[in-house]
Amino acid sequence: MCSSTDFRIFSTTRLRFWTLIFLLYCTTLATLLDIDLIAPLYDPGYVFGHRLYCFSATPACLLDTRFEVDMTSESSGHHQPEPVPSTSSAGLDGGPFFEDDGPYVDRHLYTEEVLQRWNLAKVIRKLGTNEQCVAFAEEQGLVSTQKTCRTHRTLMRLAKSTNKSFGSWCCTKGTCKTKSKISRTTGTFFENIKIELVHVFYLMYAFAQKWSYDTVINEDPYKEEKEKCLSRATINDWFNYCRESIVIYQMDKNECVGKIGGPGKIVQIDESKFGKRKYNRGRHIEGHWVLGMIEDGSEDLRLEVCPDNIRSAEVLVPLIKKHVEVGTTIHTDYWRAYDCLAEHGYTHKKVNHSDPDNPFVAEDGTHTQRIESQWRAVKRFFKKDNFNNVENFSDVILEYLWRRNMFKFKKDPFLELINAIKYVYKV
Repeated sequence: MCSSTDFRIFSTTRLRFWTLIFLLYCTTLATLLDIDLIAPLYDPGYVFGHRLYCFSATPACLLDTRFEVDMTSESSGHHQPEPVPSTSSAGLDGGPFFEDDGPYVDRHLYTEEVLQRWNLAKVIRKLGTNEQCVAFAEEQGLVSTQKTCRTHRTLMRLAKSTNKSFGSWCCTKGTCKTKSKISRTTGTFFENIKIELVHVFYLMYAFAQKWSYDTVINEDPYKEEKEKCLSRATINDWFNYCRESIVIYQMDKNECVGKIGGPGKIVQIDESKFGKRKYNRGRHIEGHWVLGMIEDGSEDLRLEVCPDNIRSAEVLVPLIKKHVEVGTTIHTDYWRAYDCLAEHGYTHKKVNHSDPDNPFVAEDGTHTQRIESQWRAVKRFFKKDNFNNVENFSDVILEYLWRRNMFKFKKDPFLELINAIKYVYKV
């Protein structure tokens, strides 16, 4: 027989054991869902979103292309609120406008919004023939629908092509009859294409969904009909074309939108190294230093690759001044390169991660938890062979920002890719 004291000790030990198991479970779950468990302790405005993550039925589900779906049926009486009107900013060169993303969409997608999104079945149904691709390109403004002859100031005639492309412009008046035709794709995203249009739009969709090369090859709906499959070189080329468009678009958009922060606002700043350990051992990491900046209460994340992998004050301060308004309160760790921020018009507060009593939040509430929580998601985006790729590392960083914006604001990546292409290749 055990005494009551022994029973209490046994009960307390068992309670502690199951409490530890529960905390480990919560930590693992938070890591998988990318939830910051510490945020509610220091940010009273933080609220955990009640989300239902649903995976696409297309092969994109193999690559973590999650989106949120409203499971409430129309018969439930739930009605979609009126859309919030958005403002816009003019392009840098007077070109297309950058639409304001508006508020962060922290809700499930409505049925109408889900039906409007593009998936593989919709691509096959609406872009399965050359005629459909040409009509879609015209509708989206990817190619011109008319062209004026510079000599006679009259509209040119569109001559259909025999190789299933967009055709060519020609003038039938005077001396223009003997001149060469002007390809309709000159100066557009489709200039000098070597593959059929159905494959071009299929590759655009695959890039927007961040499919792997193997998925693109395996899920190609036209390979049986054509009796051939896309090569990895072709996929790589078209993925690079798409990436170039969104990189230019994202860079100009960041410059047009302006800086983050301002008087009375807080911007958290931190730097992290992207790479892999040499020989998979030790603490030495070969890769790239990246500076991250995010404003409290905003989803506008800014990332900059440190030139020559140097994170001194001479490198970091100009990058900060490029993105953060003077007068902003900046939270950083104790890295010495930030010590001169006060000399440049910023209010600088620091948190000491080496403090055994308060390693995450300083006594005055200063913390960098939000920007540090971004690194896990950013590094998860990168593939191993991209960590030390000097040629396109900065481009992939901007691609991540573009994709993050798609996910945060529930935008259709395929349509947003088309918008980026229209911005770069003005018709």
